[in-house]
Amino acid sequence: MLSAVLHTIGRHALFTRGDRVLVAVSGGPDSMALLAVLWELAPRLGLALEVATVNHGLRRDAAGEQDLVVERAQALGLPCHRLDIAVRPGGVRGGIQQAARDARLTALAALAREQECARVALGHQADDQAETILFRIIRGTGPKGLAGIPHRREPFVRPLLDVTRARILAYLRRRSLPYVTDPSNADLRYARARIRHTILPLLRKENPRIHEALCRLAAPDEADLAAQDVTGALQGTAGIHLPGRLAAQVRSAADQGGTRTFDLAGGRRLTVSYGRVVLEPRPPGADPVAEPPAEVLIPGPGHYALGPGTGIVVRAGQAVPSGDGGPTGGPSASGLACFDAEFLSWPLVLRRRRPGDRMQLRGGRGSRKLSDLLIDAKIARDSRAMLPVVTDADGEVLFVPGVRPSRIAAPSPTTRQWIALEATAGVAFPVVPVQDRGQGCGDD
Repeated sequence: MLSAVLHTIGRHALFTRGDRVLVAVSGGPDSMALLAVLWELAPRLGLALEVATVNHGLRRDAAGEQDLVVERAQALGLPCHRLDIAVRPGGVRGGIQQAARDARLTALAALAREQECARVALGHQADDQAETILFRIIRGTGPKGLAGIPHRREPFVRPLLDVTRARILAYLRRRSLPYVTDPSNADLRYARARIRHTILPLLRKENPRIHEALCRLAAPDEADLAAQDVTGALQGTAGIHLPGRLAAQVRSAADQGGTRTFDLAGGRRLTVSYGRVVLEPRPPGADPVAEPPAEVLIPGPGHYALGPGTGIVVRAGQAVPSGDGGPTGGPSASGLACFDAEFLSWPLVLRRRRPGDRMQLRGGRGSRKLSDLLIDAKIARDSRAMLPVVTDADGEVLFVPGVRPSRIAAPSPTTRQWIALEATAGVAFPVVPVQDRGQGCGDD
């Protein structure tokens, strides 16, 4: 989870080294996780944290929840501010909840100015984003309303906006962190509670990845292609001409949502996932390799091996300007992957594949089962269990030979130091050749 948050912070430039950050904490799971994550990352990012907790005067339990936040802030050695505000819902569209939100944000912004805090960190997460988009669709909205919750709108930032509720709860459980539950979140008198507990579960039966589909409406990637432009874009940028029937299937897949793959001539594969089109080499089949040991820690650059023919070379280097061989953030070839060293959670771990492994592919959204990715890559069944897997210290899968790398800690134009992970020569798993571009990883 730390790596995912670091990725969001870096991609959206949420903080600048030296910032004072006011962390808004209600005592609920999202904000308690936000406080814990930022406290862990503050030394690395050069941040000074303060905590604020707001009592809207709407529930008798609110004062006790503030006490929990104050105790947690004291345990972390952070200053904590208790804010008591009066909520006046009269004339506010959206009722009491919207009135409370407006009053809370106004009070937090005023406190941030008073304390000279450059940012106010809020605990909205990916499920909130999906619920917001669906709420606006039901209420009636246009393209502007589909923009969703922004990662950054001065002075507010949302570092958890790409992290799901399930992942947050797992993080809290692993660290045995306390939190409280707001009963209004389950009160079906409120529209958002009905969406969360009634409407979304029904939609999930039709599309298990409904949250991803809704979040993609909120944050379209610059590389996304409109359905009607898919074949034209491929023709113009990649020189690919699709036969009429295949072109129609690709346009249909892009228009309908979901994920489909198409094998093209010349050993290439086209993946269409919720409107995004990715063109990549189709990895060849793999031969069995010797069974490796359990795992090996990777504290820094060097050569690490699980056994004969199952090694990983880890290289580090200073970033150089894009075009001169420096990292640019694009997907790497499947035999080599580059990452921003500052946004990796160390030490890395080299191990074998395990049941339940999931991976967040670079160039995509959400996560997929690693077993499905290996099937899509047409890696021989006998080889899959023996493939080396590199994870970060949080257990997030970063790199598997034959599969596109994780989007966690992807290099960007601001990368100062990159880390390259590369399968050793002569191994029995698929390795796509990578042109030597000098010092950096490049955009293969």
